[in-house]
Amino acid sequence: MLDSEIMNNKNKLIFIMVITFIIMLISLFIGRFDIPFLNFIKGFQLTNMEKSVFLYIRLPRILLVMGVGAALSVAGASYQSVFRNPLVSPDILGVSAGASFGAALGMILSFESFTVIYLLAFAFGIVAVLLTYFISKLGKTNLIMMMVLAGIVVGSLFNAFISILKYMADPYEKLPGIVFWLMGGFSRTGWDEVLFAAPFIITGILILIVIRWYLNVLSMGEEEAISMGVNVKLIRRVMLFFSTLMVSASVATVGQVSWVGLVVPHISRFIVGADHRYMVPASGLLGAGFLLIMDDIARSLTGAEIPISIITALLGAPFFAYLLISKRKSGWNR
Repeated sequence: MLDSEIMNNKNKLIFIMVITFIIMLISLFIGRFDIPFLNFIKGFQLTNMEKSVFLYIRLPRILLVMGVGAALSVAGASYQSVFRNPLVSPDILGVSAGASFGAALGMILSFESFTVIYLLAFAFGIVAVLLTYFISKLGKTNLIMMMVLAGIVVGSLFNAFISILKYMADPYEKLPGIVFWLMGGFSRTGWDEVLFAAPFIITGILILIVIRWYLNVLSMGEEEAISMGVNVKLIRRVMLFFSTLMVSASVATVGQVSWVGLVVPHISRFIVGADHRYMVPASGLLGAGFLLIMDDIARSLTGAEIPISIITALLGAPFFAYLLISKRKSGWNR
């Protein structure tokens, strides 16, 4: 019975991988600028304009969308297991609010280079999490609960700072850019953005996949994990550190992308069950495919590109409600 379930989950992972690859191929040819698929498969027989659009706009965008979707989903799965809370999302420790403040500050200070803005956003995302951890250590109650509460405090604090910057910003030149960035989007994606985020995202995903089996132990409770010889504090810190790196890099590069890190781990758990050996890689693959579909809709639905968080919220929230109501095959209800 157990062997058949393992084989079934492996087959599901292969199927999800194939579907995600198909979505990626389709996404490469979706957009306002038409790239003939038949000319592409005949040996890249494209015009110079078509090659430029494909290589410098469409391809880096698709790669970054997949990377961000996978990063947020894997981080969400890790956070939910570490905190043993199915409603935890990747921004629970204040990282999204901190990174958003850093980007808004960079825009207010009129930095011409987006790389500087990305670095500021990344740095303040890390600062927010460190501040959350420092506050949680001051408490004398349960560390996990204190980290969640401290994350809410730090997130609210940085959101207040963002509101101050928006109030101070020039309403014609600075404010629209800040507001649009906060809603998230991939419209300015190029190879620079991919190269900035890729090292953090790839490293984080690989590390979390390698040590994902520890999440099964942590989900049983701290005392049980310690009795099995697991260094709970070390494993928890490693997982939070690399999850935070991925989320910071993602938010710093494309702005806030809502719901992906909360909804996709539940979809993954719905499909392959609560075993993190399969649920974590399934979350990464599903997150990449899910965000690709959302981005295809965002850039194709209307003449002007829709911010990605609007699409993910409109489609993600009802689907998440369906999962909560159905409660079928949910690892949190076992």
